[in-house]
Amino acid sequence: YTTHSGDRDFNVFPMRSVRTAEWKYIRNLHPEFQFATHINRGGLRSGRRYWPSWLEAAEHDREALGVVDRYRRRPAEELFYVANDSHEQHNLAMDPRFSGKLAAMRDLLDKWLEQTKDPLAVFGNPLLRGEEATLIE
Repeated sequence: YTTHSGDRDFNVFPMRSVRTAEWKYIRNLHPEFQFATHINRGGLRSGRRYWPSWLEAAEHDREALGVVDRYRRRPAEELFYVANDSHEQHNLAMDPRFSGKLAAMRDLLDKWLEQTKDPLAVFGNPLLRGEEATLIE
């Protein structure tokens, strides 16, 4: 089980997850937030100089645009068969063939959230989808 609620204003994208030997389920509590971390919000002093090159490539390369969009926009739920997809590139949450596994992983997470009395809090100021990330030094 894992939790994340926020890291100052660098990463205000609360999520909860559960992982087994073969599967990983992620529940993104606020998919309307833009996923923003030190990668795209950290200034040059933080050593994150490659993000501008991603944006530049996305202007003229459809595949690069897909990478940027996938980074910024996370769905409400993600389900990965990590036994064959260790880099978590193929989200199976919407695939009806895996609806049983999705339900089982949801149940595992729900029971853990109830057991831990997780308040599902948001810390920091989120960046909403469509807003441009400002650099934080």
